[in-house]
Amino acid sequence: MTSAFLAMLFETLITIAFVVAIAVLLKKLLARAGGARRPDGREVPDAGGWSDLARRFADDRPIAEPVARAASIKVGSTMWKNCAAIGVEEAGLRLAVRVPLLGGFGKAPLLVPWSEIVEVVPAHLFWGAARRLVIGRPTLATVTLPEAVFEAILARGHLAR
Repeated sequence: MTSAFLAMLFETLITIAFVVAIAVLLKKLLARAGGARRPDGREVPDAGGWSDLARRFADDRPIAEPVARAASIKVGSTMWKNCAAIGVEEAGLRLAVRVPLLGGFGKAPLLVPWSEIVEVVPAHLFWGAARRLVIGRPTLATVTLPEAVFEAILARGHLAR
């Protein structure tokens, strides 16, 4: 083996080690950006999605008095940035998504009964404080809301910390 070959091999190994280190750091950073943990430290993983919720909780009525418009939420592993409307009614939590593109397409509006929200855990959403709602038993889906939206729901007398 020539010294040029050994130098090239050494550079390649250093580059691979650097890329692996960056990947590990990014994984840890992104886990903090959207993760949720119970008080005992166990993770609450993303589950389900809008389609799973729509099969059980589809509702065509518009949200009368939203607590948030153009909100960013996470349903399962899908982020809906600046396009969700969230409402609070006696019957449950109302969610709607309208993407203001090409006339505004979206997803079927939902009305999730309060009794179906079985757990609320602290989470992160876009590096900010949030709450992850676990829906259904067994878990049908998770919905992660920004802390400010969760506080607005609490102010209307629904859910608990």
